[in-house]
Amino acid sequence: MKSTFFERFAAYFIDIMLVSVIISIVGYTLPNNTDKYQKQLTEITNKYQDNEVSAEEYANEYMEILYNNQKSNIIGSSISVILTVAYFVVFQYMNKGQTLGKKLLKIRVVDKDTNKPTTIVKGLIRSLFILNIASGVLNILFIYTLNKTNYFLGYGFVGGLEWLFIIITIFFVLYRKDGRGLHDMMTNTTVIKEGR
Repeated sequence: MKSTFFERFAAYFIDIMLVSVIISIVGYTLPNNTDKYQKQLTEITNKYQDNEVSAEEYANEYMEILYNNQKSNIIGSSISVILTVAYFVVFQYMNKGQTLGKKLLKIRVVDKDTNKPTTIVKGLIRSLFILNIASGVLNILFIYTLNKTNYFLGYGFVGGLEWLFIIITIFFVLYRKDGRGLHDMMTNTTVIKEGR
């Protein structure tokens, strides 16, 4: 029997919270310049609000600070992608289609035709857009290969595509009879209630 949207959402919420805590703990141990860049953003915003800089100068400086912040946090971004793949792809594969959230809600990802656990490759493809893995990897590539303007354009475009993918997937899970999202159709998977 197929799982409900709310079961899937609750499992996803549990899993995202768990992974976010782990990423935060690991990220906290890494050196970063977040405070420095936050101070710079506050300073340029205050200057703009006090009419000391024009809107164009403000936008350019703001983008420069964000761009430099992204460059300085590339190790954290890489670890975030790695931990997301490790949990949602590898861990789920090793646990026969279940993350901890799915286990708690007694649902699992299986091959649509055989009801058997999926392959690790299908798990990766299934997760690329729904879990922002694609944008995470492209962010790492873009930050070192594109100039500031093209970085924001490219990353914004990829982010927009991911959001469109997620919206379509949610719509499909809610309104298709089989409850399969776009990522399920791409990989011929489905999410079922355990023991059915």
